[in-house]
Amino acid sequence: MKVFKGVVFVACVVVVAVGVFNGIVMAVSAYFGPFYDGDAEQNRNFGIWLVGNGVVMLFAMVGGAVWYRRYLRRGRV
Repeated sequence: MKVFKGVVFVACVVVVAVGVFNGIVMAVSAYFGPFYDGDAEQNRNFGIWLVGNGVVMLFAMVGGAVWYRRYLRRGRV
């Protein structure tokens, strides 16, 4: 049961982190306008956004796992 709770906790941390990242990207693009003039720049920005999502997911998974392990060590479960 601890493993299931840990997986659900990490999944929730990932969902929140990716949502915040995408919200920030949307807010910045709405404030500054479109970041591209041509197809090449649009593809580059999509790649940056995609890699950014991957990095955020990776850090959120590691951070969520560490956070849950620290929670278990305190004996609250």
